[in-house]
Amino acid sequence: MQPDQATKKYIVPRPRNLYNFTVALFVAFGSLSYGYASSISAATIGTPAWYDYMNLVDGSSYANSIIGVINCIYSVGGVLGCIANMWLAEYFGRKRTIQISCTIAVIGAAIMTSSQNIPQFVIARVIMGFAIGILVTLVPLYQSEVSPAESRGLMIGLHGVLIGFSYSLTGFVSYGCSFASYGQFQWRFPLAVQMIWPLILFVGMFFLPYSPRWLLAQGREDEAWVTIKRLHQNKSDPEDTYAMAEFRQMREQIAYERRQNATTFFGQAKLAWSRPSYRKRLYLGFLVQAGNQFTGALVVNNYQTTFYNGLGITGRLPLLLVGCFNFVTVPGNLTNGLLIDHIGRRPFIITGCTALCIILSVEAALSAQFAETGSTNKVGLGFGVAFIFLFPVFYSLCLDATMYLVPAEIFPMIIRSFGISWSIMGQWVATTILLGAAPTAFQNIGHNFWIVLIICGAIYGILVYFFLPETKGKTLEEMGVLFGDPVELTFELAMGSEKTQMELIENIEEVPQK
Repeated sequence: MQPDQATKKYIVPRPRNLYNFTVALFVAFGSLSYGYASSISAATIGTPAWYDYMNLVDGSSYANSIIGVINCIYSVGGVLGCIANMWLAEYFGRKRTIQISCTIAVIGAAIMTSSQNIPQFVIARVIMGFAIGILVTLVPLYQSEVSPAESRGLMIGLHGVLIGFSYSLTGFVSYGCSFASYGQFQWRFPLAVQMIWPLILFVGMFFLPYSPRWLLAQGREDEAWVTIKRLHQNKSDPEDTYAMAEFRQMREQIAYERRQNATTFFGQAKLAWSRPSYRKRLYLGFLVQAGNQFTGALVVNNYQTTFYNGLGITGRLPLLLVGCFNFVTVPGNLTNGLLIDHIGRRPFIITGCTALCIILSVEAALSAQFAETGSTNKVGLGFGVAFIFLFPVFYSLCLDATMYLVPAEIFPMIIRSFGISWSIMGQWVATTILLGAAPTAFQNIGHNFWIVLIICGAIYGILVYFFLPETKGKTLEEMGVLFGDPVELTFELAMGSEKTQMELIENIEEVPQK
């Protein structure tokens, strides 16, 4: 038996093969869909032609309330999408549910692009939020289930990288359209671009494999073995030792979990809330998702054009800054994905919370001193813009991809769809509260709203420090060890001896060999 790549320790993890990496990368077109749809409102509310068409007065109390509703209702749709995914992902599987959500996303984007009034725009945002709520849950779930333990952070990190790229793309597309003749094209075309990414993902999913863990849960062992063998093939492991070990561990763990009689959505929900170790995971998953949003991430992103206007930057330049602001997150998320499997999840989250609290403290002081006093001090206003740009640097480096990695890996197969959907619902609940309140809050209490977010971010970091265990390097089946659950077979035992491998081969029915 030749030494396997998985036993070596790398600072930057090595995917086991190009196919495995390509699968994780391509499904991240769902991340593009999420990022573009979530940030398009930041560009739309920075387009004067949209206000004119919708009969809104930029900066008025009524316009602020409408913008709050548009952002808030999108998050409500996301909550509903997460709830629907708890059942859909188990019944139809990860692959088909992704395609269902892509179809809904295209419909929502088409309605939004053709909107004639605010009610139609709001309905489209609900539909889009529903579809994106499913996608943003399923992408990291699917990535975690096709990734080996030692590079899972990198694979799910692609989710964050593509989200950051799509955020910036929104700004650049809107900025380019701002040079068109004043009118509907300036805001309808950026909205229409939302249809591209789910269309590509819908078609591409026909060529991607089903999740091997879902296949095993459905009793389709032959298909699961073929899939996992292809995903984990490696030239330094010609006997497929790694694939055999993970296959055996998955099969044993799923057989154990199936004996817990939780095969339906309601059965999963009942089991998830009845066992203390599962409840702890639900609390932690929800905490990570909601906590990340309460650092102020989407508030800063969705209302940054308003901040730029307050800092004296007007015209089409704020749209360009939106693109630049979000492009900063691409190298940050990439760095996170490359290093998190070596450094760990907890250090990144705690460092990020600390850095963002400091940045928002300075931003609050600068807003009080310069933006809210109508100052023309270019140095002070310039520092205000600079600290807005520092926010995505640390957020993407420490928190953006990590928030999806943690819930994607801590739940056992028997409640995985329910657990991850519940966790990511925390993100949508938090954004519903924050994005709905932000316009009115900034109008009434100004920089003091930053102080609210600073307190929330500090509390989040403290809770992570005391309650979140470190999960790096553990297979999905071994997470139970950290939470006190019985694990039928650890990965080390599954790797075992050559005799163990031969027993595994004998237990696998004949399957097509590639």
